[in-house]
Amino acid sequence: MKELKKTIKKYENFEDTYKKGFIGIPKNFFNNNKALILTIEEFKEKFSDLKITKNYPTLFYMHGSAGFSYGKEYCKAIIEEGFIFFAPNSYELKNRPTYKTPTKIKNYEEVHKVRVAEVFYNINRLKEFSFINKENIFLMGSSEGALAAAKYKGKEFKGRVVVAYACENGYYSRDFKIGAKKKDPFLNIIGTHDQYFSKYSKYEEKKVNGHCAMALLEYKNAKVVLLPKTKHNVIENPYTIYEVVNFLKFWTNK
Repeated sequence: MKELKKTIKKYENFEDTYKKGFIGIPKNFFNNNKALILTIEEFKEKFSDLKITKNYPTLFYMHGSAGFSYGKEYCKAIIEEGFIFFAPNSYELKNRPTYKTPTKIKNYEEVHKVRVAEVFYNINRLKEFSFINKENIFLMGSSEGALAAAKYKGKEFKGRVVVAYACENGYYSRDFKIGAKKKDPFLNIIGTHDQYFSKYSKYEEKKVNGHCAMALLEYKNAKVVLLPKTKHNVIENPYTIYEVVNFLKFWTNK
């Protein structure tokens, strides 16, 4: 965790990834007659006198390089099931490293360091809320955010969902290793024709499997879903939401 703290200190406004992050709350959470999606700042202002004894299972979502726009459908589906949804806002980080594929491996790795540090920083802030069921927090990521979700070594999460990433070293990462414990529930969903991480990717420098199955061989509670003829936008596939919701419901409180 020392390396993560070092990364966080490099940026003067790392706190904004949390304050301007998004939280989704279910209907009837606290005198609200419909589900809501707010920034953390807006949430604290709206519910400044919040006193709640109930706690909720939670999905912690790491968006991809395109931002939160591709996570909103998940937010809606998750909170309809009675979960809290939270997504850090990486776009608020000043001078955050970025890349445009293809690029040098060091450019990808700089982004990976920041995204993994986001998980560390934000989960520690999120746990301040008493309504978060700390025994049932799940970590999900898409694409760039999926690598961070899979790689993070902390023990705060009940299970992980990795979408549009293949858990393999190649042009995108040279030191990738899954950070979850071997017993942790793990769901990987990826398209067979993902243009970045499948075996059809024009960016890969070597032969790859195009999914996380090989990396998860020793994970007894792992599941890999391959969606035929689907590209990198697997997060928009309706089967993906179905798989994610059922994974979360199945493992909550187990």
